[in-house]
Amino acid sequence: MPELPEVETIKLQLKRLLKNKIISSVDLKLLKQVKTPKSIFLKNVVGAKIKNTNRRAKMLIITLNNGNYLIFHLKLTGQLIYHDKEGSSAFYQSKYSHVIFNFKDESKLFFNDLRQFGWVKLVDKKELGKVLSEFGPEPLAKDFTFKKFYDIFSKKKKAIKPLLMEQKFLAGVGNIYAAESCFCAGILPMRRANKINKDEYKKLYQCLKKVLKFAVKKKGSSVENYVDAFGKEGAMTKYLKVYGKASQECKKCGSIIKSIKQNSRTSFYCPKCQS
Repeated sequence: MPELPEVETIKLQLKRLLKNKIISSVDLKLLKQVKTPKSIFLKNVVGAKIKNTNRRAKMLIITLNNGNYLIFHLKLTGQLIYHDKEGSSAFYQSKYSHVIFNFKDESKLFFNDLRQFGWVKLVDKKELGKVLSEFGPEPLAKDFTFKKFYDIFSKKKKAIKPLLMEQKFLAGVGNIYAAESCFCAGILPMRRANKINKDEYKKLYQCLKKVLKFAVKKKGSSVENYVDAFGKEGAMTKYLKVYGKASQECKKCGSIIKSIKQNSRTSFYCPKCQS
């Protein structure tokens, strides 16, 4: 599933590519991925101009000039791929292109989704505020201090790694970067949050920010179907230390990376580097 770095990558690209474009038409090929009635969706989207593109948690938000917003959630295999008017769109469009936004200048935005769990929804400002309020703080925000991080997790009795993935506590962090941050901090993913001392939390806080920033710089991890807005894979995959590395040697100490199930998700860790 695309996490914060992947969606942030797409946001940064589309923010530049889509600004001031006018939506001339929308091809709705699979209505179940549009969480707004077709007639309402088309009435408010067709003819609208794009003002801005933002991200909150793992969602992409496109601001329209008519007071409405398009919210995209890519879920497991969703993709948002931009195609300008030059050349063929065959590379970008596939049988999984379920929603296609056509712009007045003949460019297009393809919403592709192999497993069809992703969605797009049209909302007004009030509904947008309600949706966004369900998430915790953004870990890369300037006002996300160590104190906020420590106060959120330090007294909880559950395992730390699944807690880092709880969107109501922390926005945008998923399985990949929770695992990588725990490895960076030397903390086992199954450690109870209230058994981690303050110095360890400082290290985890620093690692979380460092890992996420580096992943954004590398344009995300293409461990499954993720590609950026140009259809290119992210380079972060080759820098992952433990995620998806079960039974391989730890690059830091040579021990064998192990995996366990936590809340139906697989967690990866080094038994020597993490405690």
